[in-house]
Amino acid sequence: MHNLTVEERKTLLGDINHNLLTGCLTLGQAARRIRTELYQMSQTQYAAFIGLSAKTLRDIEKGNTDPKLSVLSKVFRPAGMNIIAQAK
Repeated sequence: MHNLTVEERKTLLGDINHNLLTGCLTLGQAARRIRTELYQMSQTQYAAFIGLSAKTLRDIEKGNTDPKLSVLSKVFRPAGMNIIAQAK
C-alpha cells in the first residue's frame, strides 16, 4: 500500500469521486487510479487483493465489460467507496 498521509488519501479520493460524479472519469478509469495511485499495485496484485481475476479487473479498467454491482463493489470497497444503483 502506498504511504499516503491521511490528508493526501482524502484529497485523492475526493478528486476521484468528484471526477466520477461529473463524468470526467469512467468507473474503469477510477478503478485504475485507485489501484495505481492509492495502492501502487499491479492489476494482478490488486485483483488478488480484492478477490477477482486479473482479466475481470483488466476488462473493467478498459471499459470492455458491464460488471454487476457486486463486482464493482469489490473493486471500490478498499478505497472506502460504495457503488449503488439509483433510479431516475
